[in-house]
Amino acid sequence: MRFLCLHPWGTSGLIFEKQLATLCSMLGPAHEYVYINGGISCGPARDLPDFVPGPFYSWYEALSSPQCQESHDAISETIEEEGPFDGVIGFSQGASLALSFILHHEIHNPGLPRPFRLALFFCSNAVISPDSNYNADKVAKYSRYYKNPGSAGEIPSVPVADEGDGDDGSDNDDKDQGTDDHPTAKARTKPAKSRSTPKHRALLLLPGKKGALVEELVQLIIDMSNNAPGRGAVTEWPKEHTPGNFPRFMHPLTTRARVPIPTIHVLGRDDPLLRQGELAVRLCDKKKAKVIYFPGSHRIPTAMATLRGITTAFEWAMHQAQLMS
Repeated sequence: MRFLCLHPWGTSGLIFEKQLATLCSMLGPAHEYVYINGGISCGPARDLPDFVPGPFYSWYEALSSPQCQESHDAISETIEEEGPFDGVIGFSQGASLALSFILHHEIHNPGLPRPFRLALFFCSNAVISPDSNYNADKVAKYSRYYKNPGSAGEIPSVPVADEGDGDDGSDNDDKDQGTDDHPTAKARTKPAKSRSTPKHRALLLLPGKKGALVEELVQLIIDMSNNAPGRGAVTEWPKEHTPGNFPRFMHPLTTRARVPIPTIHVLGRDDPLLRQGELAVRLCDKKKAKVIYFPGSHRIPTAMATLRGITTAFEWAMHQAQLMS
């Protein structure tokens, strides 16, 4: 099989190839991996060793939908020129970009062949839409549920955008993959919240639940700001907080579409952005998704036991993809 590989912020295709070398070796020589670079030059990721040479790239900065669209175009061009690809592998921003690309295709081109048959995601960030007008009416509607608690310019005062009707109906998130029940997920540091975010879209009709959703979306931005891999990786909010300034998040409560292909999600138990990876799981068909936790932070795991688990899950995904052909 052939796989398109998308690197994280502040690295490159060459660096990502080295990060995946052990896993690819374990998967065997029958596969081909194509590594491409993001279109934006940037500094090195914060946790990258000093001896690793550049250049370094990102796919988009500051949760920018226009830049996300440019990266979508780059993926489409790569598929046209070097494809087809059986699957996609992404890490961090590369994982969230792949999710965005697949979901956008499902929403806008449901009758066309899917770009990938399976996917492997490491430590996905929050997923955004490439559409700057991503249901602007929903953004304006939900903005009234947010009350700015303090520091001007610290966080935005408007909520999420939505590609579907987020006020009613149901999705396939019956149990949220079990990720919220993981002991390490409960143990990690979280800000105090007065309201819990609902797990089902229909529950947004209950009092206080839209406000709880908006609080979670704002917290996603705060978490990304506090754990940015480098300068330019987070949004610099304008002084005027308006619906047009808010990132066009794809959240499982406000996006009806689901990634329909087999997916594997590898999440670090100590990752400060773990919640974002868990939300990414919920954007996928739960019957075709596997979640693997490893004892570590926001990185590619190196322990052989974890890599063997990923290899087993990968073989499952390839088998499922063949059954769907």
